[in-house]
Order: sequence, then structure tokens, then C-alpha cells
Amino acid sequence: MNESNIQQNTGKPNDEIDIFEFCSRMWVAFTKFLIGIKDFFVSIIIFLIRKSLWIGTFVLIGAILGVVLYSISKPYYSSSLEGNTGGIENKVVIDHINKLNQVTNKPELLANYLGISVEEAEAIRSIKAFYGIDINKDWKVDYVDFKETYNPKDTMQLRVPSFIHVKVCVYDESIFPVLRKGLFQYIKSNTYIQDLFKIDIVQKRQLIKELEIEISKIDSLQRAQIRKELMPDNRNTIVLENRQEFRLFHGDILRLYEQKQRLEKELEISNEIILIVHDFTPLQHEERPILKYIAWLGGSMAILGIFCALLWQYRKRIWELVREDSSK
Repeated sequence: MNESNIQQNTGKPNDEIDIFEFCSRMWVAFTKFLIGIKDFFVSIIIFLIRKSLWIGTFVLIGAILGVVLYSISKPYYSSSLEGNTGGIENKVVIDHINKLNQVTNKPELLANYLGISVEEAEAIRSIKAFYGIDINKDWKVDYVDFKETYNPKDTMQLRVPSFIHVKVCVYDESIFPVLRKGLFQYIKSNTYIQDLFKIDIVQKRQLIKELEIEISKIDSLQRAQIRKELMPDNRNTIVLENRQEFRLFHGDILRLYEQKQRLEKELEISNEIILIVHDFTPLQHEERPILKYIAWLGGSMAILGIFCALLWQYRKRIWELVREDSSK
């Protein structure tokens, strides 16, 4: 018994020493890892400093090419239109408009779709329709999905079902009146969209009639109850419960009136498939910034310069590997 106790007692310090040694080794390995990362980044910085002349030359060449490309490229301008499709699901209209963007590189076909001349079609660079996104769940547009990042699985954002945003880029800003007319003519020429628009108008008119009937029924019921309670037998027996019913009837009538007026307003102003909220404006924004060309080509040439510098520095080793591979 004494010997076993002695062995157990002597085992505890050894366990503690093993744990301490393990932690020490882990700390040493972690510090070596950090030192390795530091040495790696330091070597990269030293390499970039040593090859700065090489890389700077490539960046300068890229900047010069950017200026040259900017000077020979054709300037283009952008403008946008915001509208409301009313009772028509905007997905149908947006998909129909976006088909035009697929033929902007075919002026003859685009001119045929829009009913314009080939010369006018050649001045159109792009036509794209976008959705409005609601993130507050109040059915109002919080931002336009220009980057098309909408995710149907994301419950925090919703597409506003009637909002449409059309962005166009053109080479000639005088073409906008013609383009607007041609775009609306193109939408109207779609039989399916026209049928949806007509059905929406008919349904709204029918709903207005139904609302008028319901309003008349509720109003007649309320008048009948008022006459009943004003009779001599009931004049002194009006209770609070009946007064509450009067207020409920009155609220129902107001809600129906508001719904009816909203539909009448939509019918009055919705004589087109798209109700224009903000029309195309004269071009004020040139989509051809010179810094964009310089940054893009300069950055690309900088990466190419780093790659060429690596090849040049390790050219002997690369050549040896190539010769070894070819000799096999």
C-alpha cells in the first residue's frame, strides 16, 4: 500500500511537468510561426523595394497606355428613368426590356425593335432595367439593385413589385427623346404585357363597383339602425355597445372609400403601362473617367511587372528546371 501511494504521489509531478513542457513547445512553435510570417512579409517588401524601378517602369507604361486608350475611346453618357408598373408585375416588364441589352451590338435588330434608324441604334451603348429593393418592409424603395446582388433567400430584403428603374448609356445625348419613344413602343408591342394591362384595368373597375355596392350596403345598414334607435320606444335605451357599433361602421366606410379613391386615382393616371416617376434627363454624367483607365491599366501592368521581375530574378533556376525536364 505504501509503495502504490508513493508511485501515485510521484506521478502527479511528472504529469504537471509534461503539461508544462507541452505548453512550452506549443508557444515556441507559435512564435516560430509568427516569425516566419513576419520574415515572409519582410522579404516581399524588400523584393518590391529592390524591384521598384522595374515595377515603376511597368506602371508608367500602363498609365501612358491608359491615357492613350482614353483619348481614342468613344465617350458615352448615362441617364435613367424611374417608373411604376401599377398592377402589372414588374418582372415581366424588366425581363422584356433587358432583352434589348442583348442586341445592342446588333444595330439593325435593335433599330427594328425600337422603331428607330440604324444610325440612332448605333448611338446606344446599353439598356438595362433594375429592381427596387425594400429593406424596411414598408413597400418603399430603399435602393436600386444596380449590382444585381438580390438574394431570394435573404428575408431582410424584398423586391418592390411595381418599381422599375431603366438605365441607358448612349454615345449621343440628343437621342433620348427618340429612345424614350421607341422604348415605350417596344413595351406596348408585347401582346402579353398589353393583355395584362387591360386585365388590370378591368379588374380595378370591377373592384370599384363592388366597393360602391359594399359602401351603399353598410351605409344603408347604419341609417336603418339610427332610425330604429331614434324611435320613441328606443330613444332612451341607447347603450354604449350600440354607439361602438356606429363607430365601427363609420371606420369601415372610410376604409372602403379610401380604397375606392386609391383605385380611381390609379385609373386616372395609369393610362400607360409604366407610370413615369422620373423621366430621362439631359446627360450630365460622362461615363469615361480618365482615372479609371489609368488605374486599370497601371494596376494590370504593375502585376505584370512583378511577375516579370520574379521570372528575371529566378531565370537561372527556371532554365535549369526546363533543361532537366527536357533531358528526361
